[in-house]
Amino acid sequence: PFRSRFAAFLSTEPVLRKVTVVMMLCLCALGSSTRSWSSGSKRALRAFASKVTGVGHSGHLSAERLQGLRNEHDPPDLASKMPATDKYLFDLNGYIILRGVLSTEETKAANKAVEAHMDTLHERTGKLRTSGLYGRQSEKLAGNGRLGRKDMGGMLGWANPHCEPFRNFLCHPQLVPVLTELLGVGYRLDHSPVMITQENGAEGHTLHGGAVTESGEPAWPLMYSFHHGQIRNQLLTVCMQLADADINDGGFCVVPGSHKSNYPVPPALADLEDPALAEHVRQPAIKTGDVLIFTEAVLHGTLPWAGLHQRRTVIYRFAPAGSAYGRGWLPQWPTSFLDGMTQAQLAVMEAPYHPRMNRPYLDTDGQHLNAKPREPFKVEFDERVFGSKYF
Repeated sequence: PFRSRFAAFLSTEPVLRKVTVVMMLCLCALGSSTRSWSSGSKRALRAFASKVTGVGHSGHLSAERLQGLRNEHDPPDLASKMPATDKYLFDLNGYIILRGVLSTEETKAANKAVEAHMDTLHERTGKLRTSGLYGRQSEKLAGNGRLGRKDMGGMLGWANPHCEPFRNFLCHPQLVPVLTELLGVGYRLDHSPVMITQENGAEGHTLHGGAVTESGEPAWPLMYSFHHGQIRNQLLTVCMQLADADINDGGFCVVPGSHKSNYPVPPALADLEDPALAEHVRQPAIKTGDVLIFTEAVLHGTLPWAGLHQRRTVIYRFAPAGSAYGRGWLPQWPTSFLDGMTQAQLAVMEAPYHPRMNRPYLDTDGQHLNAKPREPFKVEFDERVFGSKYF
C-alpha cells in the first residue's frame, strides 16, 4: 500500500511537493540508519530515483533512468547473490568455506590432469623452505625437518582436456556472485594459479599476510575494507580443494578476525612458538570439492601435514578490476593460457583497468557482458591529446 500510494504521489503531484517529501525522507535518514527503514520506504525511494535523471561521481548526467544517481559509466549495480550468512561470516572471520562447489566429476578431472603433470612438481628446499621465513626457523612448523612443500603451476596452459577444470574455475557459476561481491564488478585474475602439495611430515608455512606487518606498517596491498555496505578486498585467495584436509591433518590455518587487527603481528604467533598465542589459530576441515576463500589481510599459514595422503590445493588470487599485486599478466598472460578460452574466461584475464574504460565483465551468473562504450567524442579527443584511445 505504501509503495502504490507513494508512486501515485510521484506521478500526480507538482515537482515542488515531490522535492519537499523527498527532502523530508532524507532528513529522516540523517537521524537513523537506513537499516532501520521499512522496506516500503526503501522501495519508495528507489522508485523515485528511477524517475529522475541523476548526477554521477564525476558530474556527468546519467543517461539511464533506472540507474538513478549512478554515473552512466560506473560499474553496473549488479544485484547481490551472495547469501547474507556468508557475507556475515566473511566479514567476521576473514574467510569462508563454500561446501561442495565442485562436483565429483569436476574434482576427478582436475586430479587426473594433475597426475598427468606430476613431473612438474618442484619442492621447496634450502632457503626456499616455508617454515623458516623472515630469518627465523619455527620448530612447530618444521614437520619432520626433511620434506618441503611442493608447487606446480601452468595449469591454465595445459593441453585439452587437462586445462579445462582450471579454466572453468575462473568463472564458475557458484563462485562468480561471491567474487563479484567481495571484489566488485570486473574482478580479475592477479596471480598465475599454483597447486601446493604436502606429503606426510612435510613442513608448514610461517603465518603471513595480515592487515598490519610485523614492522607495524599497514599492509596496503592486502587491505580489507567495508564502506557504505560494501566489502572490498585488494587481494583475495580462492582455493580449489582436490583432497580432504580433516581436523588435525594440517594444511591451511588462520587467525579468524585478524584482517581487522590494528597492531603488528607478534613473531611468536607467526611461528606458533607461544602456546598462549597459538590457541587462536584455527585449522578448519576442508573436503574435496570445497572452495576456501580468504582475504590476504587475514593472518594465515600452513600447518605441517599429518595426513597419510597427499594434500592438494590449487590457489588462485584475484583482485578488483583496477588493482594489481602480481605482474604475470605483463606484457600479457602466456599465449598458452589464453588460446581457446571463452569470452567469460578472457574477461577475468584482463589487465588491471577501471570498468568505465570499456572493460568486459561477468554478470552474477558468470555470463560475459560487454562494457558500455565510451562516447565517440571523448575517444576522439583522447586520441588527439594522448595519441591513443585511452589515457
